[in-house]
Amino acid sequence: MVVLLGAACGGPGPVRLTNVPVPAASLGAACEALVRALPSSLGAHLDRRTLKPAQATAVAYGRGPAVLTCGAAGVPASYRPDATLSFVDDVGWFSERIGDGLRFSTPTRSPHVVLSLPATTLAEVQPFDVLVTVGAAVRAHTRATTA
Repeated sequence: MVVLLGAACGGPGPVRLTNVPVPAASLGAACEALVRALPSSLGAHLDRRTLKPAQATAVAYGRGPAVLTCGAAGVPASYRPDATLSFVDDVGWFSERIGDGLRFSTPTRSPHVVLSLPATTLAEVQPFDVLVTVGAAVRAHTRATTA
């Protein structure tokens, strides 16, 4: 799912996210716990931003911003069960190029997590480092759906 950015032109002010997924009722608490457990920074120039309106299942970092959401229904359209996942700290991430950026998702975990890294973020940090930084929270608040 694409998360559109409204009034957040890279400045220090609040970020407005639209189309944030609403998790199924049974997954809402896990998503909220995941977002609370995420770090305050993903690295240099990638501090956590204020969201207006506040979102319990989403977070934004840096001027890009990088956006992580929890609770998307289904998996990305381009995902296939035989796709190769990148495993970082026991979390399997499916990656796809979106314009000049990258989107990572967890199609084999529940609830689903989606992390969008725009080109501006990729200029400042390596995707692997971001996946390591969020990995512990994702692993702690989601569960594997495959053996």
